[in-house]
Amino acid sequence: MPVSIRLGEELEERLARASKNLRVPKTEVIKRSLVAFLDQVEPRRSAYELGKGLFGADDSRPTTLSSTYKRRLKAKLRAKYRR
Repeated sequence: MPVSIRLGEELEERLARASKNLRVPKTEVIKRSLVAFLDQVEPRRSAYELGKGLFGADDSRPTTLSSTYKRRLKAKLRAKYRR
């Protein structure tokens, strides 16, 4: 989407110098600057929000492992030492 802005003389000179130093077009300098500014202004997402879609993704194990531990251990020992 095209956007036009008016820059003061000093800002335009600074933009031209930055563009020349970075060896990229002025448009790229403006885009990078805008992204950096918006990253500072917009609220950051928490670690929970970033991984929310991944929690519980691995449902391959039974959910009662801790509550049935003794029973499963007894069954394994009986099977191992059965005569």
